[in-house]
Amino acid sequence: MNRIIFTFYYSKISELTPYFNDLIQAFILGIRYDMAVLGYMNTVVSLAFVVFWFINGKKLFLKFIKSLKYYYSIFFGSIVVLLCIDFGFYSYFQNHMNILMFGVFEDDTAALFSTISENYPVVLVGIGFISIFVFIYFLSKFILEKNATCFYFNNKTKIYKKIIFTICLAAINVMICRGSFGLFPLGVDNAEVSANTFINKVAINGIYTLQAAIEARSKENKGLDYISSVGYSKNNMAQAFSDYTDVDINSIDKTNPEQILFRTTKYNKIAEQTKPNVVFIVMESFGTDLMHYDSQTFNVLGELKKHLQQDTVFYKFIPGNMGTIGSLEAAITNLARLPLSKFLCQSKYAYNKYFFSGPMPYKNNNYQTVFMYGGNSGWRNCQTYMPSLGFDKVIGEGSMPKEYERNQWGVFDEYLFDYIFKVLDDGNKSKFIYVMTTSNHPPFSLPSQYKQPYPLELNEQLNKDITGDMKLAKMRFATYQYSCQKAGEFLTRLKNSKYADNTIVAITGDHNFWSAFSYPIERKLDEMSVPFYLYIPQKLKPAKIDTTVVGSHTDILPTLYELSLSSTTYWAMGNNLLADTAKDNIASNCLGSIMTKDNFVIYDFASGKEKYFTWNVSDNRKIVSTEENEEHKKMVKRFKSSVAIAYYMLNRKENIIK
Repeated sequence: MNRIIFTFYYSKISELTPYFNDLIQAFILGIRYDMAVLGYMNTVVSLAFVVFWFINGKKLFLKFIKSLKYYYSIFFGSIVVLLCIDFGFYSYFQNHMNILMFGVFEDDTAALFSTISENYPVVLVGIGFISIFVFIYFLSKFILEKNATCFYFNNKTKIYKKIIFTICLAAINVMICRGSFGLFPLGVDNAEVSANTFINKVAINGIYTLQAAIEARSKENKGLDYISSVGYSKNNMAQAFSDYTDVDINSIDKTNPEQILFRTTKYNKIAEQTKPNVVFIVMESFGTDLMHYDSQTFNVLGELKKHLQQDTVFYKFIPGNMGTIGSLEAAITNLARLPLSKFLCQSKYAYNKYFFSGPMPYKNNNYQTVFMYGGNSGWRNCQTYMPSLGFDKVIGEGSMPKEYERNQWGVFDEYLFDYIFKVLDDGNKSKFIYVMTTSNHPPFSLPSQYKQPYPLELNEQLNKDITGDMKLAKMRFATYQYSCQKAGEFLTRLKNSKYADNTIVAITGDHNFWSAFSYPIERKLDEMSVPFYLYIPQKLKPAKIDTTVVGSHTDILPTLYELSLSSTTYWAMGNNLLADTAKDNIASNCLGSIMTKDNFVIYDFASGKEKYFTWNVSDNRKIVSTEENEEHKKMVKRFKSSVAIAYYMLNRKENIIK
């Protein structure tokens, strides 16, 4: 029943009609997944059943059968509740429960639950969950107590018959739990039955994906060796650096192979004299896809639109992660983010000061480095982690004026943007300011005095494309418009101020806009992409910029270094997107999405499986499946080597500043 509701609620049936046979197959496979969950739940019951039967204790056996009402109430009830949570999880993340579930405990939990209570009828949901347990309890009690004696076999059953029955019962149980007659048991990666990604999500259930996430986190907690997991050796890291840089291994220092990723910015007389401020803003849920719907009647970009038209924007650009803190780390550490790993800020690495951290080249050039967050600076341990990265100051909502209006997650964006000017005005040093906004986030609330400046009328295409809760989607659109409007006003103010000629502004999103659309696999880029916007004062702007190159969050800092710092040495895994060599860039993230100007690969780190694509010639934001080619091999090799290098750099003691 859950699967049927899920299918009709989150999809347009007309879009699934061409895949009808696949959908039937997904439902059949779904039954196998569900049966496997039930099989695991009944394993203990089957074992106890056999034990009590063999000892011929009828009274004890009947007590055991009747006591199962408690067991089934807890387990069946928990399964139903988890499936309900999974349903809600999908409405936001467009995916079943996964490793992001751990964010409930690692994020600002109080704000998270406050947000949930504002968007959903929590009391009614709580009553509903309790009702589920109560209903299952009384149903189990009725069935078990009424039929208890039916479950008990005759005491006089011969021993060999008991043994045969036990073997058959065990075999059936094992087959149900495995969900497969093949060599390997049914797993998450077996859910692919269609070219339509939504149908594949219909097949799997949230219990399986949650279990896979728990396994991944457990492996990491036990100390997963990321180097060997991608086929490299700690004793020969030169090979990983060779594969990553496409440089002959004989040219790489075997003792200190990381030397190959040191670079020095060109001498830049204007940058040296100006020492431009650099404001790097990561906007909450600032995805590219919604921009495609922008029009006069559905104006989501507001004041920002003119700046996107006037300045430099890279649109074939992907975030480091699909979670906020993961992307914040990917954009500021100069490292590729490790797949399926804990966030650095809440791990043992949070307290290490690394020479390659993002703010360090600015600190070395006598800049003041500042991290600003619209919410509580204690969020995700930022108060400790950001100074370890090299930030001189960490500013959260607690440091901002009390009159700034805020919601559960922090001050509204307009006030955060206003405070950037206060930081720029403070003292004589040039500033590197790293900013994270919060407004475009559930509960999708807006400042009390804010008046929507432009219409957000849904056209036929939008009505067709929206999946899930329409009311929530409209709230989403309003907060997206608000954030864009205020970002645009910030840029207009800056361009008309004394900072116009001496400040570089970079803006990107932490991840795409969620909870409104579903994405087939051919729209993988739209599912993930965020823009990378650059305002560069004219005197610092290169004569030629190719905005068609591909990039990811790890490429932002090298690009900023090259624009703002003269003759400065830095270490980074990303590339300068303004360089001529950027046309050959390989962009990737920890989710295993890898792209070049010609090809696309989806690499599943957990299973090691790869899918190969090329860009659609009639729509260069869509991908089409293809056979593996030489560039695909190179892309996968680079992704694997990036994982090994990131792990090596984090764990090499010589990289830590004492």
